[in-house]
Amino acid sequence: MPAAFDNTKGWEIKDDEHELSGPVISDEARLVLLRWHERGGKTARVVARDAKTGTVRWSSKPVVRPEEPKSGRPVDSKVLLTRGGGKEYAVLAVTGNEGGDGVNTASPVTRLAVYDIASSGNDAKPLREITVPGPSLGFTAQRELGIVNVASDQGVSLVDVVSGQVTTYDRNHPALKSPKPCRQLTGTCDSRRVTVAGQTPAGPLVQGYGAFWTGGWFSGDVVPAGAAPEHGGRTVTASGLPNGDALASWPDKEGKAQTNVYAVHDGKTGMVRASVACANERDSAFTPTVSGDGRHVLAGRVVIDLQSGQGHCFEQTDTRKAITVSTVDKDGTAYGKTSQSPAGVDLSSGQASPLPEGTLLPTAIGADVAVFGTSTAGGESILVYPRR
Repeated sequence: MPAAFDNTKGWEIKDDEHELSGPVISDEARLVLLRWHERGGKTARVVARDAKTGTVRWSSKPVVRPEEPKSGRPVDSKVLLTRGGGKEYAVLAVTGNEGGDGVNTASPVTRLAVYDIASSGNDAKPLREITVPGPSLGFTAQRELGIVNVASDQGVSLVDVVSGQVTTYDRNHPALKSPKPCRQLTGTCDSRRVTVAGQTPAGPLVQGYGAFWTGGWFSGDVVPAGAAPEHGGRTVTASGLPNGDALASWPDKEGKAQTNVYAVHDGKTGMVRASVACANERDSAFTPTVSGDGRHVLAGRVVIDLQSGQGHCFEQTDTRKAITVSTVDKDGTAYGKTSQSPAGVDLSSGQASPLPEGTLLPTAIGADVAVFGTSTAGGESILVYPRR
C-alpha cells in the first residue's frame, strides 16, 4: 500500500453471493459507486456507498440485463458518472438482445438508466431511461459534459443524460464532413475511416483519415511542434476527454518509429494546451483517462498536466525502465508499474522510485479516499482507504 493511504482505516467489499465491480468515485457526493450483478442472474443495479464508512447510502431498483446474441448469457453492464446542469448523475448502461421466441427474432438494444447522485433508499428509481437502438460495443462518459458515448457497428451515439436526447452519427451524417478541403493521395480525409470520437463545446469530435475536426476547427491548423498528421504509414488519432478537450496522438515529424507527440487540444478552439513526445505503448493498448481532480491526463507512459501545461514521458531510458502510469494523486504523485515492479513518480521532479514488491496500486483516487481493486469476482476484494 502506498504510504499516502492509511490501511488501518477504511473498508472492504467481499461478496460471495453477488458480484460488485467497476468502482467510480464521486467527490461531490462523497460516494463510491459500484455495479452490482446478481450472481448468475439477469439483473444489475447501482450501489452507492459512503466513501468514508462504506455504508450503503442508496441502491437502485434492479435493471434487467439483455442477453448476449449468441450465448444467451447476460451482457456486461457498466456504471458511469457524469454531470449536467450543475448536478451529478449515476448512469447504469446495459446492452444486448431483448424479446424473441420460437418464431420472432430478438431485437438488439442499449438502455441507459439515469439516477440522481443524491438518490435514497434500497430501490431507487431512475430519473429517466434512455433507449439507443442496436447493441453497444462499449460505453464511455464525458463527465463534465453530461454525455455518454455509445459505440456500435453502425456508428456512435452521443447521449445527453440531462435531456435524454440521443444523437446518432452514422457514416452519412453531415457532421462527419470535414469543415475544409483535405484531399490526400487517395481520396479525402473524410471519405474513409470516419467516426465520432467524442463531444466538444464546438460540436462532435470527428476522427477521419490523417485528420480530426469539429464544426469549428480542423486538426491541420493546430499541429503541435515536432508532429505530422501522417508519417510512415502512421496517422494522427484523437479521443474525447471528460472535460470536452481532445487528446491526440500525432506521428513524430522526424519519423521515429516508436515516438508520437501527445497533445491536448482545447475543445473550443483546437489550440494545443500541452504536448509531449514519447515512445509510448501502442495507442490501442490503453484508454486515455483523467485524474480524479481533472488536472492530469493519463495515456500509457504519458502524463500531461493541464494546469502547468507540462507533459511528462516515462519511456525507457538508459537508466530507467518504462513506466505505465495508472493514477495520479492531487499532490502530484503518479502511480504505475514497470515490467517488473510497481513504481511511484514525483511529477514535480520527474523522479521515479520503485515501490516494495506486492504493493497494491490504487485503481482510482478521489479527494479523500483511494480505491484498490476492481471486482469481487473470484473471491477478490475491493478496498477503500483514506489519506493519512
